[in-house]
Amino acid sequence: MESKSSGRVVQSVQRAFELLERIAMQPEGARLSEVADGAGLNRSTAHNLLASLEELGYITQDKKGGTYRLTGKVNRLQRLDAEAEQALRTRIRPVLQNVSAASGESTFLALVTGHDYLCVDAVQSNKPLHLAVRPGERKSLLGEALGHVLLAADTDLAASLRGDDPDSWTQYAREIAEAGRLGFALDLDSQRAGISCVAVAVTPRAAIAVAGPTSRLPKARLVKIGEKIRQELDAVRPANQEWL
Repeated sequence: MESKSSGRVVQSVQRAFELLERIAMQPEGARLSEVADGAGLNRSTAHNLLASLEELGYITQDKKGGTYRLTGKVNRLQRLDAEAEQALRTRIRPVLQNVSAASGESTFLALVTGHDYLCVDAVQSNKPLHLAVRPGERKSLLGEALGHVLLAADTDLAASLRGDDPDSWTQYAREIAEAGRLGFALDLDSQRAGISCVAVAVTPRAAIAVAGPTSRLPKARLVKIGEKIRQELDAVRPANQEWL
């Protein structure tokens, strides 16, 4: 299909985004005929564009000839807007403070950004020997307890990362599966010598983690801290609405 320009707008790009927008208007899924007719495109052209968007991971079909729906990849193109992020941080801040006070360790909140996570808020331990976690720090989702619990919570994100880096995925697949089964992820002195961590997802895009010296954080204690995080989240969880 030939791509034409109108001014500075490439026609094929414009059409692809219009199809995405039309699919987004129907969360339960939209058929080829619906999005093609709505966009004023012949079905062959629409099908080719949709096939490209599906190959890129932005839309999916449950079965051949079925309806199209968006994947979570669209949401991962950008961080939360400033207002939504601030609202989440404000609600979660008491959780960080309470969990840090109860555990005595550094506690932090992080958000998904692409295939990384970004620390956006933290409460530091007041003990002389502790893990210093600073807002603005960014790390890969793979290889970290916090990343593993987020991957377990978002199957679209997991599929995207698995496709982009299959070797690394294979290395950590067991830990991610375990995080999905347990509802929390553990790092027992495996990523950084002398440091262990527990992480719990708030949403598929946000998670809380507690980390500190392994000498103070054996597995049994990490599990109890994970339970404490969930208790504190339940106490501030919005009623009948989403976190974000």
